[in-house]
Amino acid sequence: MDISVSIILDKLKVALQGVERVVTSRSTLPILNNVLIKTSKSGVEVVATDLEVGIKFFLGGKVEKEGSVTVPGRTLIGLVNSLHGDTITLESKNNILRVVCGETKASINGVPADDFPVIPEVEGGRVVKLRTEVFKDLLAQVDFAASSEESRPVLTGVYLISGGSGLTAVATDSYRLSEAAAKEKLSEEFNVIIPVRTLHEIRRLVGDTPQFELRLGENQIMVATDSATLVSRIIEGEYPNYKQIIPQKSDTTVEMDVQEFSDAVKTAAIFSMEGSNTVRLNIQPSGTVEVVSESSQVGNFAAKVKAGVKGAGGEISFNAKYLLDGLNSFDTPRFTLGMTNKTAAGVFRPSGVEDRLYLVMPLRS
Repeated sequence: MDISVSIILDKLKVALQGVERVVTSRSTLPILNNVLIKTSKSGVEVVATDLEVGIKFFLGGKVEKEGSVTVPGRTLIGLVNSLHGDTITLESKNNILRVVCGETKASINGVPADDFPVIPEVEGGRVVKLRTEVFKDLLAQVDFAASSEESRPVLTGVYLISGGSGLTAVATDSYRLSEAAAKEKLSEEFNVIIPVRTLHEIRRLVGDTPQFELRLGENQIMVATDSATLVSRIIEGEYPNYKQIIPQKSDTTVEMDVQEFSDAVKTAAIFSMEGSNTVRLNIQPSGTVEVVSESSQVGNFAAKVKAGVKGAGGEISFNAKYLLDGLNSFDTPRFTLGMTNKTAAGVFRPSGVEDRLYLVMPLRS
C-alpha cells in the first residue's frame, strides 16, 4: 500500500543517520541496500537490516495514508541530508517515493516492501535496564582487544557478564586481553558474547539517552530506547576461561606516567624491526625503564622513562601497537606494569583502579 506522511526533517535525518551503517552496498541481496519506510496510525517506522543487525526508528508524523515502501538507502540518505527546512513530505505510488521539502522535489524508484526481510522480535528472555554511561565506558575499555579473525568467532565479540557485584566486559584476540568491571548490579544474571560491530551500533543508537533496555533471547538480543530498537544475533559458543591466564602475582611492579611512556613507545615503533612492531623494555631497579627498538634498515632508538620500580626488574618485549591501544584506554595519569619474566604475560593497570586490567603476551626478543 502507498504512503503519505509529513515528518519533521531533522527527526528523519537522525533516523537515517542511525540506520546508515547497516545499509550496505556490498550485499549480494539488493533489497538489503534499501531502507523501509512504513506508516501507520501510530507514526512512521524507518527500518534497515543486513540480516545480522536490524535497526528500527520510530517517528511521529502527520500520516495521511498507511502503507510501506522501500527505496535505495544511500540515495534517500544523500537526498535527505542535503535538504533544509522544517518538514518533509513523503508520498509513494507504484513503489516510487516522491519527496517534497520546501521548493525541492525528487522521486526515488523503489521496490515492493513485501520483499523486505522481517526483523524478528525478541520475545521472552531476560530484560535489564542499563545505564548508557556505564555501558559506553565499559565498551571503550575493552572492545579494541577483540579479534578480527573469523576463524575463532567467540573472540570476535565482547563477553558481557552480569553477576555477583556488577557488570564485567572482556575482550581478547589471544595475544592481549582487556577486562573492565563496573559496580552495576542488574536485575538479571547472564553471560553473553555480543559482536563488536553490534556493540558499536548500540553505542550510536543509544546516543545520550540516560538508559536503555537490553533483552536477551536464546540467540538474539534486542536493545530498546524510547525512539528506536536494535535486534542482533549473539555469538554462540563458550568463551575461553580467561581468568586462568591472568598471573596471580608479579615479581616486578613498575609505575610510570602514561603520556611519557606512550610518547617513548610511539617513537620507538618508528625504529622497530621490519613488520614486527617490537619494542623492548629494560626495567632497572634503580628507577628507570629503557624503551629500546632497532632495525637493520632504519637504525636504533633508546629512551629512558622515570619509573617507580619494586622488584628485581628485567627485560621484556611487546608489540608497540598493543601497548598503545591499552594505554589509550586508560583514563588515569599513571599506570602500573606487573611482570614475572620475559616469557610471561605483562599485566597493565591504571594506577589506583582495581577493577581494570590489560594483559599483553610478550614477544621473543
